[in-house]
Formats: sequence, structure tokens, C-alpha cells
Amino acid sequence: MIIHGFFLDKVKRVEFIEKHLHLHRKFPLQEVSPKESLADKPRLKPGVTLIKLQHSYKGVPGYWLQVRFEVNNLGEERYQEVKGLFQKENIPQEVFYPTKSMEIRELNKRWYEKYALDSLEDSADKWKIFYQEIRNHFDRERVREAYAGMNLILKYHPEFLKKYRRYALYEDIAIYYEEKGEIKKAEKAIKKPLYINIKSEEPYLNLSAFYMLHGMEDKAYKIGKFALKKYPKNIFVICNQAVILATLDAYDRALEIIGAAEKKGITDPLLYKTKGELLSDLERDLEAIRTFKKGLKRTKNEDKIIRIELLSNLGESYIHTKEYEKAVKIYEKIFKEDPKDLYHLLRLVGINFYELKNYDQALKYGELLLKEEPGMSSYHYLLGLIRMERGDLELAQWHLYKAKQLMPTHPLIEEELRELRSRKRARGKLKDKHPKVDH
Repeated sequence: MIIHGFFLDKVKRVEFIEKHLHLHRKFPLQEVSPKESLADKPRLKPGVTLIKLQHSYKGVPGYWLQVRFEVNNLGEERYQEVKGLFQKENIPQEVFYPTKSMEIRELNKRWYEKYALDSLEDSADKWKIFYQEIRNHFDRERVREAYAGMNLILKYHPEFLKKYRRYALYEDIAIYYEEKGEIKKAEKAIKKPLYINIKSEEPYLNLSAFYMLHGMEDKAYKIGKFALKKYPKNIFVICNQAVILATLDAYDRALEIIGAAEKKGITDPLLYKTKGELLSDLERDLEAIRTFKKGLKRTKNEDKIIRIELLSNLGESYIHTKEYEKAVKIYEKIFKEDPKDLYHLLRLVGINFYELKNYDQALKYGELLLKEEPGMSSYHYLLGLIRMERGDLELAQWHLYKAKQLMPTHPLIEEELRELRSRKRARGKLKDKHPKVDH
């Protein structure tokens, strides 16, 4: 015989066990793992064979208690006794856990009663259980219910959502609605963390990013402006507002914000990255180069991501100023830091091939690209061009046919194959038969 009981907090569960199931009143049950069982018969009341603590029962979170009894008259007597001691809220069948859609007002009413949301005897445990229930609903794509539950916690215990960034569930809900195309619902959800009085710039940045993504630049600007007043020295807020202003084509104002930050003594690499990008947009490439270099001087060994971004921007600026050798050196630095960075590896192939006519280097980096992604038609196409310029016509032909095999609709392959045939004729080595291409 087995009985299950639901409790909203650990203390009440322990009190029930000590009072009704255990021989010793001061048994330190709080120290027992929720997965452990208590089957030490001399310490349990006669008729009870096992006590088990559980985090959930049939998918319903809570501080659950499982009790097993002997299969005899004494066990039956103890079973009926414990069953009679359970209050209505302890009985599994009476524990509210919505599995079907219902009116939000009714849903809130039932949760309000279940978790005694207005109780003066507040327990941190009940909020943890409520939050876990909300997470369960979200994970099962019952997002409407999860959103309603979060709003109840926000109303009755907003401080709870601050800890461990529990408010981030609002962001997940917003993303869900966004993906469904329900932008108004997404906007409401992403705004909610602002009502919690979080001492962080994160909710403002998330909201402004949401507005920017959906073409609401004016709203993004207003949120960013408010955040800048609240966090005037926060590097992320400063750069975020500068980017918003640039999107609104207010580059002068954006650069003013960056300049004001510099006057305050802020020298974060992100500041110089943002400033350099603004200058590059304005085609002030020489200033952008100096700015990116400043940012690089201020990066530390652990700042790998920002350093690579600064290097990448610097390389692009050198291309704008047609300083291709310098651009190659920059991209080679990136390659040394991250050999798997195929974007910059492709840039090395392109600059060496098209701008510097350094076919040996182009071939070197092109083969590295192909080694990483041997099924990429565009890489075979590039290697075909490189091999053709080097005079390796048979290998060029192989790569071009391989590219055609991988992408028959490529618009330029046939044109290059005609050029290849022309060159082979010039050598007197035309072969009508297509080369064999490995599958």
C-alpha cells in the first residue's frame, strides 16, 4: 500500500513526518537527499516500511511525500490513519495543476488559492514550486499559462524574480511569441522585467534590441535614452544608444555620445569598436583605422572575441583604403588565433587572388577552406580559378567540374569552363572527354 502527499514547503513535510510517521521527533530529515528513501524500520512507526521524498509526482512539482505500508492489518490501519491526517491540499487528486486551456481569470484564482499568495506566513519554498510549475508549462509550450503565472509572481513577489535572473523567462516567452509573429504579445513580455526594478541595464538593452529588430527605431531610441540617463557610464548602454542613433542616420549625435564617454575616461575596447564602425560607415577610413588600433591596444588576453572583431574591422578598413598587404597581415593574425574561422580564411583567399595576384598564397588558404568543407561548391569554383591562373589546367578542370556537379545551376561555372577550354586549345591539349569526378 502506498500513499502520496503534496506539501508547499519542506518544513511542513518534515513536521508531518516527525509527528506522524517517525519514532524520533528530532530526526534531521532536512539533510536527506530528495532521491533518498528512509527504510530504517526501527526508526519508523509500526506498519510503515518506507518514506520517500520526491521533487514531483506525475509531473506536478512540489515537496512530495511517498509512504509505503506493510501489507497486513497493521499496515492497513496505519494507511487509513495517515490518509485521514492529510488535508485537502495534500491529496494528489486535489492539487491544482492545469493541463487544459482555461480562462486566465479562473486560472489566476486557482493558483491564488493553491499557493496562498496573500498569506502572511510567506515561504520561499512555495515560490520555488510555483516558478517550477511555470517553467514546466513553458517547456510544454503552454506559454499562455506560463506568462499568466509569471505575471502573478511579478504582482505578489517581484523580488523573487530578481534572484538568479528568473525574470529571464519573460525573454524566452517574448522570443516564443516573436517567432509566432505575435509581436504585440512579444513586446508586452519583453517589457515586464522593467517593472521589477532590476539594478541592471540588461532589460533596457533587450527591449531596445527588440524594437530595432522590428523596425521600431523611435521606441528603441526612447528606451536607450532613458537607460543612458540611468546608467551614464555603462559601456553597453552607451554603445547601444550610439548604434540606435546611427540607424536613425544621426551619426553626429552618435559620435557625440562616444566622445562624451571618452571625456569621462572610459577606454573600453567596445567603445573604440563602436566608434570605429561609425567612422567606417561615414567612409572616414583613416580615422577608423586609428580608432580600431586604439581598441586593440586596450584588449587583454582574455578578450578574444572583441579582439577578433576589432582585427576584422581593421582589416576591412585597410581594404577600403586599398592597403591589401596590411589587410592580409591582419587576417593572418585572426587565422592564427582561430584557424576554424572560415569567413576570414575566405577573405585571405579573395584578397590574395583578386587583389594581390598571389596565387600561391590563394591556393594555400583555398585548400585549407576545402579541407574544412569539401562539399562546398563555391570553394571548388575558387580553386578552379586559382589553378587556372597558375596554369594547372587539369586540376582547374577537375575543380570546376566538381563545382558544377555540386551546384549545376551556378551561373559562372560554364563560362569559366569555356575559358579553360580556350586556354587548353592554346596549349594544343584540348580533351573533349570530361575528367572523372569522385562522388
